[in-house]
Amino acid sequence: MPTPDHQRDLLRSTRKTTHHSTDWRCTRCDKLLGANRDGRMHLRFARGHEYLVSFPVTATCRGCGTLNQASAPAQR
Repeated sequence: MPTPDHQRDLLRSTRKTTHHSTDWRCTRCDKLLGANRDGRMHLRFARGHEYLVSFPVTATCRGCGTLNQASAPAQR
C-alpha cells in the first residue's frame, strides 16, 4: 500500500539530506533521477542501462510517477 502524500511530506522534511549539487531529484518524492556530468545528464537504470543525454531532460519518476524536467545543468 503506498504511503499517503501527507506522511511522505512529513518523512521527507524530517530526514537529513546530503545531496550533491549535481544530483537531479524528483520534485515530489526526492528520488534520484540522474546526475549532471560535464554539461550532460547521466541516467542509470536497472540491469546496467546507462545514458548520457543533453538538456533539456524530461523523465518520469520510477517511485511516484511524477513528470520531472531539467532545462539546464544545475549551477554549483
